Amino acid sequence: MQNGTEIRKLDLIDRKILLELDTNARVGLAEVGKKLRIGKNNVQYRLARMTEDWVVKKFATMVSNAKLGYFLGKFYLQLSGFDKKSEEEFYRYILNDKRIIWVAKCEGRWDLMLGMYVENIAQLGDIKWDLFKRYEKYINSYDVVFSIDAQKAQRSYLVHKERKRIVTKKKVSEYIGRGKAELDETDKRILLAISDDGRYNYVEVGKKLGLNPKTVQKRIKAMEEQGVINGYVAFLDYNRIGVGFYKVCLYLKDYHEKYRNFMEYCLQLPNVIHVIEGLGPWEVELEMETESVREFYDVVKEIRGRYSDIIKKTEFVIITDEMKLELVPQILMEEKKKGAGTLSGGRAGLGIYTPDEM
Repeated sequence: MQNGTEIRKLDLIDRKILLELDTNARVGLAEVGKKLRIGKNNVQYRLARMTEDWVVKKFATMVSNAKLGYFLGKFYLQLSGFDKKSEEEFYRYILNDKRIIWVAKCEGRWDLMLGMYVENIAQLGDIKWDLFKRYEKYINSYDVVFSIDAQKAQRSYLVHKERKRIVTKKKVSEYIGRGKAELDETDKRILLAISDDGRYNYVEVGKKLGLNPKTVQKRIKAMEEQGVINGYVAFLDYNRIGVGFYKVCLYLKDYHEKYRNFMEYCLQLPNVIHVIEGLGPWEVELEMETESVREFYDVVKEIRGRYSDIIKKTEFVIITDEMKLELVPQILMEEKKKGAGTLSGGRAGLGIYTPDEM
């Protein structure tokens, strides 16, 4: 059991399939089968089973928030004093707030992490105002951090279990980006339609939106070329595959000469899946998946030992429940109605079929 969830046993072939889809969720199943030397039907059967068993939660489209005109601000909160009713009301409020795109319960330095896509600092202030106006008495302390850049790395630990802490070369992709792209309402509708379905079918998307499939294909290709869409990934239930999800915040000192080398090293560690550069109390966040707290401690210990001259201190949490995660915010379609100012409040799918091209 992992956090009360029964672990789904996966053999090496299952893990290799997951790694291929973690690298590119739109890869054709025939191509996966050819690479793994098994039949397409075998791949399809295994993937269907892992989907039914909630090993795979969804296939998602990775979108650059900067290209949409947003930056990512986060609140890390320490909470206390809730009774059952007030806690339910609190979580209902934050889950229903369209401005909040990430909600994660955790244990350790903080109790809750929230992420918001905002166009300016005033909008982030409005979200804080609305939240604290209602629930300040339950918030003991909080930290604010902004994501400057972020990179996703393959889950190479899935197939290199015997080499858990040996650095291995793996694919890395950036997902925050630079500069805003010009998107019209049709582009935004397409993005929202495929955000939680990275294995979308052009015909199905076209039917849903009342668009010609060729128009959908052309628009998506253009957004890929602009860097608005920068990948397709599999979202796995870490509890179901027997790993814990951890975030470590690294406070650095005198790091400028070794910074690139440090970042590249962290990205190549098998258990590190995200490296995030931040603006706030700390400089870097690492997100990891490991089979135990002990293994997580060992990885952090190795990083600190290797870069003891630039790491001042570390703080970490175990993320126990990602309650909400939207890679494309619902507020995207509300901009035209509300304008460029405050969005609200303030002081003022899953598919396992082969993609079309495959």
